[in-house]
Amino acid sequence: MTSTAVVAAISVAACSRKSGDSPTTPTASVTSVAVTGDAPTIGLTAQLTATATFSSGANQNVTSQATWQSSNTAIATVNSAGVVTGVSAGDVDVTATYQAVAGRARLTVAPTTYTLSGAVTDGTSGGVLPNINMQISSGANAGISTRTDGAGAYSFAAVLPGALTLSASAASYQTLEKAVTVVGNTRVDFVLQRTPGCAYTLTPTAQNVPASGGSFSFTATSNTSDPSCTWSASTTTPWITVGATAGASPGTITFTAAPNPTAAVRSGTIRVSWSGGFADSTITQTAGTCSFVLNPQSNTVPAAGGNFAFTVTPSDNSCAWTATADVAWISLVSGQNGTGVGTVSYAVQSYAGPTGARLGNIVITGLVSGLRGFPVTQNP
Repeated sequence: MTSTAVVAAISVAACSRKSGDSPTTPTASVTSVAVTGDAPTIGLTAQLTATATFSSGANQNVTSQATWQSSNTAIATVNSAGVVTGVSAGDVDVTATYQAVAGRARLTVAPTTYTLSGAVTDGTSGGVLPNINMQISSGANAGISTRTDGAGAYSFAAVLPGALTLSASAASYQTLEKAVTVVGNTRVDFVLQRTPGCAYTLTPTAQNVPASGGSFSFTATSNTSDPSCTWSASTTTPWITVGATAGASPGTITFTAAPNPTAAVRSGTIRVSWSGGFADSTITQTAGTCSFVLNPQSNTVPAAGGNFAFTVTPSDNSCAWTATADVAWISLVSGQNGTGVGTVSYAVQSYAGPTGARLGNIVITGLVSGLRGFPVTQNP
């Protein structure tokens, strides 16, 4: 009995199927969608991929079938093929939806960056310069620095686009700055000039001063900003007195010139010295005015006349002079001209009147300058 029931049950079940029917397979459903890919930089694109996972455990690329959406199109946009375009810097969620199941990825859009590189060489030898400090001092990249390698090369990675100032500096070299606009990978080479040794230029290097003397000055300017480059001033010229005797660039050197008591042009120098060198400023003073002292200063002669003399002493032995009489009754015997100290001899004719005393002059005239009269009075 038991066996027959089992067979009947199987037979009934078998008879219930139509001839030719096959078993039904359940439809698999989407359980999740994964979005993968890299974020683009500003202005560039990146391809994202949408992968669906089914209830059966199978995975399928559904990038082209999914619906794509950006949470902030001001940062990034996405098209129907899953291509993302970076618009501005920031974070954005990109969602792919397939069969009502959504998956998303958080992307960080960064600015496009470039490489700034180059080499540094010596302006004198042309050789490469290692260990040179390279620094970006302005723009969006301000503050970053690096040094040249053993081959004199440097490189900045991830440099933001735009204008910047790049400098190269090292001890014993003049710092050089360059304005650079980065719009792609950029190369900027530097040629550094060696820092010159301490030296000064005098302005003017020579000047003329009047015979009367006075106060004057000139400037001393160095070729370097090195604070250790200082100057000192001195003179061995007795008629020149220097004011400030030491200083730094730019310096004003004052001096006083005494009056010139001679009838000759004279010159002197002021020496400005610094570590490793010196320069002279030449001071030329015009000739002084000749003056004359007569001894005696005048003479009163008798009516009978006679021969007389006086000495001429000029203010300087180089002063040349001549002697002339302004009346006919005085004649010069000797000393009509001379240089330096001299004697003038003269003869005075007799005088009988008829009126009072008569007056004449012997005039001493300097050939360059100066005039002095010697009065002669004669009574009848």
